[in-house]
Amino acid sequence: MRQRRQMLEKAMSIGQKELQLLIKGDVFEAEKLAESRGQIVDEAVKGLSRDNLNDLADTLRALKSLHEEITGEAKRLHKSLRQDLTSMKKQNRRIAGYSVGSGNIPKLATERFVSKKG
Repeated sequence: MRQRRQMLEKAMSIGQKELQLLIKGDVFEAEKLAESRGQIVDEAVKGLSRDNLNDLADTLRALKSLHEEITGEAKRLHKSLRQDLTSMKKQNRRIAGYSVGSGNIPKLATERFVSKKG
């Protein structure tokens, strides 16, 4: 039981590092830590009886709370990325409109198909 508690505490420390990486925006390293954390938790609770799970309940609750923080930060990053992409798309449309309007792009380049009739 002590070994399993230590495994869960190790998962907590990995989760803390993962959260810090997400706050910094390093999603790829955070993903690696998330996989590691998931494997450790799965291994720690695999095959435990209900009574043994109750003994680890406080650690599991803390781990759940940390997981909710990590998920919240990931959702915030996702929302921020979506907003950035939307604003870039709008800005690209605006710039393309200025280019066509100012005559920088020849009319042939703005048409989709070239007439074969001449």
